[in-house]
Amino acid sequence: MNFVPTPGRAVRAVLGALALQTLCLPWTSALAAQPPDQVIVINGPASPVPVAVAGTLNVNPAPQVLNPYQEMKSISDSSTCAPQCIITFNSVPVGKRLVITHVSSQIGTVIDAFVIEGNANTIFIPKAYPTAGVISAPVTIYFEAGSTPTARFFVQDATQHTSLIVTFVGYFVPLK
Repeated sequence: MNFVPTPGRAVRAVLGALALQTLCLPWTSALAAQPPDQVIVINGPASPVPVAVAGTLNVNPAPQVLNPYQEMKSISDSSTCAPQCIITFNSVPVGKRLVITHVSSQIGTVIDAFVIEGNANTIFIPKAYPTAGVISAPVTIYFEAGSTPTARFFVQDATQHTSLIVTFVGYFVPLK
């Protein structure tokens, strides 16, 4: 069956396309309109809008660090305290909680790790690789008021004269 193009079909197709475009024109102009400057919401007693915000809201609920903490302690020669050297830090003040967030230490190449202890907490801090002489690591450990943080080193070779240095960095949180 051969279809013979007739001018009537083409005319109907063009008229149909024009009709669709004409129908769509009001929608495009409505969508392109600018929004009003003000919107007025009317609520009656039966449907009130509950709003109870006074002051400013804190969009970052994390505690603000108002009481920073940084303390460094050391032992000048590890051979004087081998096989276990303990560095004692200051006790946490009354009414505060200490949060330690970072630790750094000089431990030499013979010692592989050290332990942060106190307040029934124990965290092992290993070296990144065996030949490293220092440690720098993020941690999260809590010490309550009155507790005393310590750093304990296992010194296997007492003939090594290594200087042990530890720095704790963090912040105090006031207890309520």
